[in-house]
Amino acid sequence: MDKGSMFNKEALGEKIAFYADKIATNRFIAAIRDAFASTIPITIAAALFLLINNVLLAPDTGLLRNMPGHALIAEIGDQVYNGTLGVLGLMVTFLIGLRLAKSYGSDGALEAIIALACYVTLVPNVINVTGLDGKDIQAAGALTQTYTSASAMLLGIIAAIVSVPLVVKLSANSKLKIKMPDSVPPAIAKSFNNLIPAIFTVSLFAIFEVTLRTLSGHTVPEVVVTILQAPLVGGFQTLPGILSYVFLSTFVFIFGIHGAFVFGAISSPILLASLQQNIEAIQAGAGAPNIVTQPFLDAYVYMGGGGTMICLVIAVLIWSKRDDQRMIAKLGGVSSLFNISEPMMFGLPIVFNPVYAIPFCIVPMVSTIVAYIATSLQLVSPTYILVPWVTPPILSGYLATAGDFRAALLQVVIIVIGTLIYMPFVLFSNKVKD
Repeated sequence: MDKGSMFNKEALGEKIAFYADKIATNRFIAAIRDAFASTIPITIAAALFLLINNVLLAPDTGLLRNMPGHALIAEIGDQVYNGTLGVLGLMVTFLIGLRLAKSYGSDGALEAIIALACYVTLVPNVINVTGLDGKDIQAAGALTQTYTSASAMLLGIIAAIVSVPLVVKLSANSKLKIKMPDSVPPAIAKSFNNLIPAIFTVSLFAIFEVTLRTLSGHTVPEVVVTILQAPLVGGFQTLPGILSYVFLSTFVFIFGIHGAFVFGAISSPILLASLQQNIEAIQAGAGAPNIVTQPFLDAYVYMGGGGTMICLVIAVLIWSKRDDQRMIAKLGGVSSLFNISEPMMFGLPIVFNPVYAIPFCIVPMVSTIVAYIATSLQLVSPTYILVPWVTPPILSGYLATAGDFRAALLQVVIIVIGTLIYMPFVLFSNKVKD
């Protein structure tokens, strides 16, 4: 290989790595990313009961829909949903506040509570409900899942990243601290030290909410959804929009940068909001409004891991004549069945490999196009079940669509197409010596 091209490639990789590191280590991005990572056990628990209720106990097609006690099991599943995905927005807001405060060197607990308080301060506590007599009445002091689930998660993120730095900065001002006698326990003394910053911050959010609602007639969540969340969710629902994201998050992998890790803080709130909208629509008996959700990407695009790696594993095992690559494919293929691509990424390798870099970027985009078109034409059901990302291909599509076998067949079609795209590059790799 030409030394100049090698230098340029390494220079480009260094630049991309530099900026990706800047993004990944940014305190706000890191706090959001780590907060979502902390909720994985909760989301998996929710996914389990969503699968039970929507696959096994589905009213028309569930295999266990007529078993004794099925209604009780379904009710238990509903309660698990209420305690997990139903309050995920509150959990994420608290965790972002905690992680962000720790990045400033604070303990984090008080700042996280204030972040949660600021978020609740921004949402309306009076809702309109229909009584038994059919008349609309107003209920005060209510906090519905519209504001506690992933639907309004973006507002919680904003509340946390605005309130926590403000509290930290105010708490550092000695003039705002209430000094307590030495005999007062440290925990109580610390609470009083942060009393004025806490009152000021929560009051500031409350003043903003009342002022905006009084002057505009719109609530803060309505404004956030209209100005920020709807365009972001809508952008991901367009084919050019999701292709841009898939390409960017895949392309950086070539330089050894974990795209999902770097950009997850940006995509997770948007894709979870899309998923939440689908869940609520299906539960209401309507059609799912969104094509692209997190399980959509996990089931159709990231089969085997980044680059739709399962396709490369199959292509290498079929067409490669190189013993080293076949051995790596056999070893890495096991982890790829559970969508873990690192053994192939760094063992084959894909990183800084000009032969495999091209199909590595092309295959996920082709997978996205095929799955997007198939879903938009209603050839397969939309994804609305959050399945663990380690769920093997074929099974993941079936579960993510609540038991639509056509989704599993679509995954097979995508794997075949992806394998054929990788094939000429595997054949070319047979002639290339590292």
